[in-house]
Amino acid sequence: MTDTETINYAEWSNDELLNQWFHNRIEYNKLYKEMDKIKYVLDQRMKTNRARSIPHQLVSAEMGAPTAIVDRLISLREVVGAEEFNRAFTPAHIETKEVDVPDKINMTVVNGWAKQGNHIREIIDHGTDHESATLTLKLKEQYHNA
Repeated sequence: MTDTETINYAEWSNDELLNQWFHNRIEYNKLYKEMDKIKYVLDQRMKTNRARSIPHQLVSAEMGAPTAIVDRLISLREVVGAEEFNRAFTPAHIETKEVDVPDKINMTVVNGWAKQGNHIREIIDHGTDHESATLTLKLKEQYHNA
């Protein structure tokens, strides 16, 4: 079947439609499992290499942000100074909705400090759970209807 062909399912019996749906679903499940295996291998490679993305013509492969381990990153306060550290740090507090909010670290700011030297990079690496980052794969916009 080519991209321009269409199937007139309206002419099919219920039994034919359900059989076709069943076979399509089985194939979909097989393909989805294979896609998961491929995604797992890419995820592991990107985590090993600390890659944020993989350039590709057809697929967008973007790694999400890893989780900051606040207790390990607190020591950056002495290295970069309290004022600079406070740009990235939000202390635990209760918001107006009465929700407990834990300490937070803005990793965008923290990662900017890495260029100050390996000693800071080591603290950041130790205080970041790189395994928590998730990989997102999706077709690029022009291929959505493929």
